[in-house]
Amino acid sequence: MASRQIALERIAEASQENSAKAETDSIHESALASHGMPSTNDNGEDKEPMAATNTLPNNNDAHEPSAEFVPEAQLETTEVAPAPEEPQLLFSAFTKRQKLFIVIMVSLASFFSPLSGQIYYPVMPTLVKNYQLTPALINLTITTYMILQGLAPAFMGTFADTGGRRPAYIIAFAVYTAANIGLALQHSFAALMVLRCIQSAGSSGTVAFGYGVIADIATTAERGKYIGPMAAGVMVAPALGPVIGGLLAKFLGWRSVFWFLVVISGGYLVFFVIAMPETARKIVGNGSEVPTEWWRMSVLQWLSTRIHRLQKESDEEQHAGEDPQQQSEQQPRQTTKLKFPNPLDSIAILLEWDALIIISYVGFVMFANIALLTSTPNLFGPLYGFNELQIGLCFLPFGVSSCFGAVLYGKVIDYSYKRTAQKAGLPVNRQKGDSLRNFPIERARLQTVFPVMAVGIVAFIPYGWVLQQRVHLAVPLVLQFVIGFCFVASLNCLNTLLVDLFPDRPATAAAACNLVRCCLGAVGAAIINQMLSGMGWGWCFVFLGLVMTAGLSLLWVECVFGMGWREKRLLKIERKKREKEAAEAGDIPVEDKTIEAQNAGKENHVQEVVLDPQTDTVAGTETRPN
Repeated sequence: MASRQIALERIAEASQENSAKAETDSIHESALASHGMPSTNDNGEDKEPMAATNTLPNNNDAHEPSAEFVPEAQLETTEVAPAPEEPQLLFSAFTKRQKLFIVIMVSLASFFSPLSGQIYYPVMPTLVKNYQLTPALINLTITTYMILQGLAPAFMGTFADTGGRRPAYIIAFAVYTAANIGLALQHSFAALMVLRCIQSAGSSGTVAFGYGVIADIATTAERGKYIGPMAAGVMVAPALGPVIGGLLAKFLGWRSVFWFLVVISGGYLVFFVIAMPETARKIVGNGSEVPTEWWRMSVLQWLSTRIHRLQKESDEEQHAGEDPQQQSEQQPRQTTKLKFPNPLDSIAILLEWDALIIISYVGFVMFANIALLTSTPNLFGPLYGFNELQIGLCFLPFGVSSCFGAVLYGKVIDYSYKRTAQKAGLPVNRQKGDSLRNFPIERARLQTVFPVMAVGIVAFIPYGWVLQQRVHLAVPLVLQFVIGFCFVASLNCLNTLLVDLFPDRPATAAAACNLVRCCLGAVGAAIINQMLSGMGWGWCFVFLGLVMTAGLSLLWVECVFGMGWREKRLLKIERKKREKEAAEAGDIPVEDKTIEAQNAGKENHVQEVVLDPQTDTVAGTETRPN
């Protein structure tokens, strides 16, 4: 009976709040109840059916409900009825074919930056003769290229996260293509230096953009197999670049190298504008929404929108009489405005302990990788008497194995994720995505790095001794194959983890990694010859191998403490988000509300002076209710 009385009191309160429209609502509800149908509230949600009555309630009935109006059994059912759950949307609305197309496009885009750096090497001797310069001055064009390759993504990566992927790609390739045209037409060393910097600035951001696109369309459970092909494009280019550059320079002249880049980059830009959709989740959500601005759409999306414009206008006319709340839910997502990129966002990533550890080890591996590739022309030429074309062909084993390592090991990364989830008793949803709040993603990713990196280090350490002993050519090429597979596989794992740790700004995180990677790569390319001559070939590669071995201890620290660091960062982000929302809504912060409540309580009390009865002096004060 207590629950009955409480329910009756709740009905009375609700009736008083809706007294203005009680008569019309009661008539409507009674009519529905007589047919056994549930009524609906203002929001369109179903209410419990009311008992049918033979008389229509008047205004007095609305204010004084009787016990016979609603049965007790029905009241108890109303109290325990669960609220309907909102269906969870798919993580990505793109189909498998669309995802495959997007991955191919970003893989091709990531191919240009390393290709431009490596295709330039075969034409350097010709440029020295053409401009009558020293090799040291020509080497400055390589140094400046690598510096811009590290700095430019710090700007463009942030721009891709805030302004969208399509504008970032289009601007990058427009600048890159224009720089290649200038390089093909220039006639001075100063123009060569400046245009190489512009070429690097245009192409270097594409790698960071690619990681952002993969994070947009792939869940954490399937991210490995999508990042693999994109990483393959980054690692295959250094192997193919010298071969392509050598062939073009030999048969068509050094300017043909830059005209070749103009043709392929311009063709890619045109096809990108026509077919590539926007994927940034801040712009299109999970991909089911079409951008509102025409310049954010692909040409195919724009044509489709024009064709269906009449149908859209008719739908708007049908929904013209809906409630304002329902109309606001049907309005398209408000897109973010283009803002000038802030490079400090990438620097801020390096201030996080987990990101710093991962990026540092990526830098160690890339230092050793660049040292191996840069030393190959200087070592293989004198040892085996190869010309430039033959030396370029020696890069193929490394390039082929890098491709295999990126593609095949991506499936191993996804399998490790699934196995870790099963051990932790957590579900895996490849369609709607998983929450990483209580998931040991660090252990899931890093446990695939240790074994493959150990094999790579074992193959890397004796590489210098093999060359120093002038063994058969097959031995160093086989070692290059193993090193390429293992290094790229491990880098793939680390880059995937970096994207997992910063899902809200993946391109910015990739840009921070690219900054460290390119800077250490530039240092490696500059000092590797001095290291080889000072330490000897054998001990030089032993030293680099020991550095990578020691760096594995940092990854162990990340595996143990990374989840705690990630949780602290998430709590900090959530606190800032709440403060921002409260400031925008004009609400009083929680601390201010507490102080205000305390002050309000004090205002309802007064203080009286208490006198000592013996001395008739003030003994203190006493607070009592007013």
